[in-house]
Order: sequence, then structure tokens, then C-alpha cells
Amino acid sequence: MRHRNRTWAPLASALAGAMVAVALARGVHAETNATRRIPTFSSTVDVVNLNVSVSDGHDRHVTGLAPDDFKIFEDGVPQQLCLFTQERLPISLAILVDSSLSMQPNLPAVKTAAMRLVRTLGPGDQAEIIQFNHKFAVLQDFTNEQAKLEAAVRGITADGATGVYNALYFTLKDPRFRRQRDDMTRQAIVILSDGEDTSSLVSDDQVLELAKKGNVTIFAISLRAPRTSTLDTEAPDRASFFLTALARETGGRSYFPAGLAQIDGVYDRIADELRTQYALGYVSSNPMRDGKWRRIAIEINQGNLMLRHKQGYYAGALRALRSAVGAAASAATGAATALPRLQPSPQD
Repeated sequence: MRHRNRTWAPLASALAGAMVAVALARGVHAETNATRRIPTFSSTVDVVNLNVSVSDGHDRHVTGLAPDDFKIFEDGVPQQLCLFTQERLPISLAILVDSSLSMQPNLPAVKTAAMRLVRTLGPGDQAEIIQFNHKFAVLQDFTNEQAKLEAAVRGITADGATGVYNALYFTLKDPRFRRQRDDMTRQAIVILSDGEDTSSLVSDDQVLELAKKGNVTIFAISLRAPRTSTLDTEAPDRASFFLTALARETGGRSYFPAGLAQIDGVYDRIADELRTQYALGYVSSNPMRDGKWRRIAIEINQGNLMLRHKQGYYAGALRALRSAVGAAASAATGAATALPRLQPSPQD
């Protein structure tokens, strides 16, 4: 198997792309597919895209919600929803596994769980396998061939120190892990580690800031339970705090399984969440592209439900949406609603 190590020269910066979608005003009446008028956006329109996970009080993913169930606010100002779907969109997934020496006794169980995650990927999905310690190695580039992905997982070996921040920084900066303008792929990172960073050249703040600029959902798994601070111990666990903040800011989730026996269940839950997310989008009512942070809040009118989504974005950091969104509308299916429900085009 061919491995590729990446150097510390910063990779070319790329902005997270905006999804291509069609949008209809809320007041439009239901029409047949043959007569529905499909509006388009100009090439200068920036669409804020959100992958939203919804769960109930029993931590079960909730499906079947409608566009009118969601209310989006940017810096406290209501926004007009222009994209909505819960169709099964393609997934582009980076699976990162800590391969530091301390992981040696855990690797057999972790490999088994990672291969379970790989096997949940559908025909239109793709993944890459990365191992990291004090080095960073792509064991398998993005592919939809499960045999190659499983072979890469089996090839993970333990050695060296832990470089969590390096691994995330490289992955987020990689131009290959960037969505094209007309690509509706859901992008996600799943990272597993058993300890605090001991070898990275970048800081946790740098990684968190980079993640906030992208449109990638990050799921973090820590094999060490988070510590709490007391008068006679060190400060709260920095690694756990970082992973929790990273997942929260990007709309993902952090997991702290009590033992290796729970790893399979964690990966299964992540796979299920990626399959049941809602894709929402809006064009900001604030025309300023001043580079400032915009805080996003979403409310839902369906009882006591929990929402997870990215917490905001930097104005001006969105890629312009091309006016050729009408091509994507041809894949729309189902009964007409205030907003059309889309499926990815065959080439996705």
C-alpha cells in the first residue's frame, strides 16, 4: 500500500464551497414537476449552508420534519430559508485514527470499529483513512472502494507521540477535502484519540479557528474520560475541552466512551447521524462582507428536540454560488412543498 506523508509547509488555503440548490419562496403554491418554476441565484450570491442534526430526549435521530418547522437567526435576525432537504446526500468522510504508541493495546478494537464505519458508506460516498502520531500519513486517499479502505485500516500501526492538532490542521487545509461549487456532498471528519497532544507544531486555537472557517462537521472520540479539576489536581482536561469545543462549533459531537466495548456503538451512531441530517440554506439579509463572525441560531417548533449545527461563519468566506443551479433541480423528487426536496445528481 502506498503511504504519503505530508510536510509542515502550509497547504494551499481553500474556502468551503456552497451547496448548489434551488429555492422557492414560502408563499409559492404546490405545482407539478412539469410546471414548477425553478429560480436561480446569480453568481455573486452567497448561500450559508447548514447540516443540522435533530434528536429527541432519548437521543434518537428525528426525521420527517418540514421546512416550516425550522427558524434560522443570524445575529438574532430572522432569515429566509432557501434550501431544505433530508435526502440521502453523498458523504465525503475523513477517518483519523491516533496511532501513537499508547494506542497499541486499543488498536484491534478501534480497527474493528473503524471498518464497521467504512461498511456503512453507500455507493456515492467516499472516505480516506489517516493515521497520526508525531507524523501524519494518508494510508488511503479518498475512494469509494471499501476493500481499499478496510486494507488501510488494517495497516494502522502504533508508534511515537500524539499529534492531534497537526492531524486536524492538515486534514482541514487539504485542497482535496474541499467541496466544489456545485457539489452537494456532506463533508465530515471522525477523529479518535486516547490522549492529549504532545507533539504538534500548531495550537488548538489555530485548529479551532480553521474549522470555524470551513463547512466540515467534526465528530471526536476520546478513549480517555474527561478529568475535572479539584484543589489538588491539574486544570480541567485540555484535550477533552478542545474536542468538545471543536465538535460543538462545527455541528458535530464529542464522545467519551467508558470502554472499548462501546466503540462500535459510537461509530454506528455517527454513521446514523450522517444519514439523517437535514441540509438547510439561506442567503443572509446582511449584505456586508466585512469578514466578521456571524452567529447562527436555529429554533424548531416540534416539542423538546435537540439541534446540532455549526455555530456561525465569517462573512465573506463563502464561495459564490453559480447561477447554473437549475441543473441540480432536475433531481428534485416528491410532492411540492414550500421548498423543493432534492436528491443528488447521478454524477455525485
